[in-house]
Amino acid sequence: MSPDESVKDASDIKSQITDLSPARKSIAVEVPADQVAAEYENACRKYTRNLKVPGFRQGKVPPHIIKQRFGREIEQETIEHVIEHALEKAVASADLRPLRAPVLKEYKHSQGEPLTFTAEFEVKPHVQVKGVRDIKVKIGEPAVTDKMVSEALETMRERAARFDPVEGRGVRPGDHVVADIKGHFASGGEDFSRENILIEISSGGPNPELTDPMREMQAGESREFSITYPDDHPARDLAGRKVDYAVTVRQVKQKVLPELDDEFARDLGKFESFEELKRRVEADLMERERRKAREAARNAAVDQLLESNPGVPVPDVLVDEEVDRRIDDLARSMILQGMDPRRAPVDWDDIREKQREPGKKTVSAMILLDAVAAEQKISLEPEALDRALAEEAARRRQTPEALRAKLAKDGRLKGLEEQLLREKVLDFLLAASNT
Repeated sequence: MSPDESVKDASDIKSQITDLSPARKSIAVEVPADQVAAEYENACRKYTRNLKVPGFRQGKVPPHIIKQRFGREIEQETIEHVIEHALEKAVASADLRPLRAPVLKEYKHSQGEPLTFTAEFEVKPHVQVKGVRDIKVKIGEPAVTDKMVSEALETMRERAARFDPVEGRGVRPGDHVVADIKGHFASGGEDFSRENILIEISSGGPNPELTDPMREMQAGESREFSITYPDDHPARDLAGRKVDYAVTVRQVKQKVLPELDDEFARDLGKFESFEELKRRVEADLMERERRKAREAARNAAVDQLLESNPGVPVPDVLVDEEVDRRIDDLARSMILQGMDPRRAPVDWDDIREKQREPGKKTVSAMILLDAVAAEQKISLEPEALDRALAEEAARRRQTPEALRAKLAKDGRLKGLEEQLLREKVLDFLLAASNT
């Protein structure tokens, strides 16, 4: 037997583990014939108790009738049941933790003979980390400029803007209109209509082709016009097509920005003066810059760790999960920008393929950080998880208990614990690099 193979015995079930790679295992299992036969007879008895067969009372159908009519179904169910439980026992006896359910590759079974099968699965590989004490990273000194403060205040001002109705003039750039819009595809397609939608009139906005022809329209006015969209238009259902529009403006609204003064600060509900608001903004920006500087240092530490440990074996299942997470983040970002990911002019297969290498790098880093935690005996205190749950629950406006229950139900609580532990390992690496 080669060094990468082992044989285990669990309740007369024989199993042999073969390393296909540091992250992939193959397991060959043999279940004794008498155990398979016993399971088959047990399944027959269940059929006898539950089946209704014409000419027999329920529960009184002779076994040979059951086997004659349903033998194949019973045999297949027996094999599936035996494989499921034998695989679970064999994997547990080998002290292995598959990242996902093992995949059955093949099985063989003849009456009176043992049932044999093989399955494959991936595990988190064991690695010995090099270069931990060689990491040299400096945390950058955060700085907040007057420009950053002014931009932050202007953003707050924009959020506090009000929209006042205007009369007696047409629509101007910067105005917002409440309008009804109907669209008809000149080359055929399903017509569409929207009522009482708020539209910004700006060539720099998201729909300049539509809003530019609406300039100078007044409340109550209707106008018809056509737009031929370019082939590379972001909206896939509009790209390269001509649309005839009918627009009716219901209201014209002018955006009015508040003055940056004490009244503005008090309207936010937390501050007595504009200067107090400004100091708070500066403090928040400084904290943000500190986090950015620390995050940059953490990323640099991870890069050095990866350079010292090339070729980390990565399970495909973890890479797939990371790529899925990245695709989900991109889709959510599109939705926040008002785009439908299903209609976006993007090749999702191409994006997925391009995300595999970055995904492998991320998974490699996670494996190395987990290995550092094990080697350095770094663990996560229960109160650290409690704090993280409390902070996230406050952000979501729910109780920590409700958030914990939801994450546990979705199978994401363990992921949060792993993330927090890796952050603690990163802090360890930063501390070690500055001693």
